[in-house]
Amino acid sequence: MEEESKSKRKPVIKALINICIIILGMVVIYFGFTFALGTNTPFYVVSSGSMVPSLVIGDIIIVNGGVDFDEINAGDIIVFNEPKYGSKVIVHRVKEIHEASTRRIITKGDHNPAPDDWFVTSEDFLGGVIFTIPRVGYLATAIAPPMNYLLIVGVIATIFILEIRSNRSEPEESKESKAEVFDEGDDNSFSTHLIPFR
Repeated sequence: MEEESKSKRKPVIKALINICIIILGMVVIYFGFTFALGTNTPFYVVSSGSMVPSLVIGDIIIVNGGVDFDEINAGDIIVFNEPKYGSKVIVHRVKEIHEASTRRIITKGDHNPAPDDWFVTSEDFLGGVIFTIPRVGYLATAIAPPMNYLLIVGVIATIFILEIRSNRSEPEESKESKAEVFDEGDDNSFSTHLIPFR
């Protein structure tokens, strides 16, 4: 009886371990990017068309927050808090750099007819764009909270159920094959037929 309860617990424990490994892997990847790129938010979804054709709506950009503001050059694509109001995060290209007592940058969206009417300073600067993943941001936008949490719970539940089912079927098959084996030479021998538990 004790062995049976242990064998029933094994698939559950194995499923929980696999789920923990997946979650840990995701956390390590996210925090790995955060640490390596020196920013709390290494991923952004492009939500406007001001940088077309370089960046289009739905692109995901990866931002390196470790870039030195003083090493930014004209032509670089940077991410910054909107200088006038600070309510938006903007991704635009560096058009001009003004060196004075403090370094100030004029930016422009590739699709915009004129430069932005602000100066970006080191206080506004969040990082430089180092990589773009085209169109994947549509998915990220579609599964914004609370949908993303429901999706994560659904994926974890599916992994858990599949893991338990796959682990249950193996011992039952081995039990069935063992139960059908008996000694033909012994008149008192018998075979036990099992009904799989679903």
